[in-house]
Amino acid sequence: MGLYRFRDPIHGYIPVSEGELAIIDSAPFQRLRGIKQLATTSLVYHGAEHTRFGHSLGVMHLASAVLESVTDKNPGLFDTATRDWYRQILRIIGLTHDLGHAPFSHASETLFEGNLEHEDYTRKILLETEVGTCIRKIGAETRQKYGEKFDITPELIWMIYDGTDVLNEQYISPDFQFLKSFMDGELDCDKMDYLLRDSYYCGVQYGHYDLDRLVESFTVYRSDDGSALRLAIERGGVHAVEEFVLARYFMFLQVYFHKTRRLLDKRLTDCLGDILPGGYFPTDVYEYLEWNDAKVMREIDKSRTMRSARAFLERETMSCIYATNVHMNKEGGMVFGIMENSLAARLAESGLSEEDVSLHLVSDRPRKPVHAISEEALDERGIPVVVGHQKEPVSILDESLLLASLKKEIHIQRLYVSNEYKVEAERIVQELLEKSL
Repeated sequence: MGLYRFRDPIHGYIPVSEGELAIIDSAPFQRLRGIKQLATTSLVYHGAEHTRFGHSLGVMHLASAVLESVTDKNPGLFDTATRDWYRQILRIIGLTHDLGHAPFSHASETLFEGNLEHEDYTRKILLETEVGTCIRKIGAETRQKYGEKFDITPELIWMIYDGTDVLNEQYISPDFQFLKSFMDGELDCDKMDYLLRDSYYCGVQYGHYDLDRLVESFTVYRSDDGSALRLAIERGGVHAVEEFVLARYFMFLQVYFHKTRRLLDKRLTDCLGDILPGGYFPTDVYEYLEWNDAKVMREIDKSRTMRSARAFLERETMSCIYATNVHMNKEGGMVFGIMENSLAARLAESGLSEEDVSLHLVSDRPRKPVHAISEEALDERGIPVVVGHQKEPVSILDESLLLASLKKEIHIQRLYVSNEYKVEAERIVQELLEKSL
């Protein structure tokens, strides 16, 4: 390990092995240099030009750092072969977890055909491209060093990432579920990297938390019968977790769901829907891999005669004339629906259609709840806290009044209109609000 190093602005030097470098040098991984981490955010926070390339390196680095922290404070947890095998598996999962992202990341994922998601493309890339060959070569080395049991294949990587053993039609083993939790939980290496990285490049402070303290706070819990091995937090690390959860909460409100960025995301998807053949990204993995941010921009530029293309290229903004509370509930949703319909009707009375004023609805809700931490310590979405020599871990909600109070999910809905109709629309909204009081 450490034959090659990448200098990263967040984590400093990140060492990689020759086998890992082969994955990094592969065409599917190099494509990530051309996919911005935060879609259109650079049009709001101009520094947000960073890509999924650097993020993937960071996640790989953190995955092995957390495992090292866990094994250092739990000597004898794994034998040398198992520890090294798990470490290599985690590093590969960290490297490859974002390979399937579309251009402009999450902003364009509504343009996948059928029920496809970016994870489905990740699976295809792992199993059908040169990345799989690179993984098999790494597996051959671990197999030669430690025995057949310690093979690493692209199928194994996908199985752990996905959480299901497709061949045997069952969930993965508890120990593999333990590895999956490094990448998919309320407190995982993916989020740990992107919060710091996004905050750094956007030039904001919202995503900061004490990374070193958090990494050092990780430990493990194994049930008495040995069936459940779980990542957990030592009691002294609870405040670091609080800081982490709040950082994610504020980043969603101030950056990821910024009102101008979300409008630009919609402009982009409207435009891409008009440009892509059939309105969707190709399902063939090799055709899909030809698409990155630059190709999207070239295609949009060639389509300037289209209204949607001009709107995006010229960064046409709109005015947000009504927005719900950031924790919109059922009642708030009903009020919003009434507001939207009433506004459209009042505008129509003035001889204006929704198309005339470009009445747009943008609804924002995280794909996964920002802070939906389970009250059960060993639930999939729980964060177990190990307290001294207590036999059973407790939920972090029992240790943190702050996190226990964060029950409501983020859900925001906004109405936008063309700038030229802003004054009229705001007047109507104000009248409607006064009538509802």
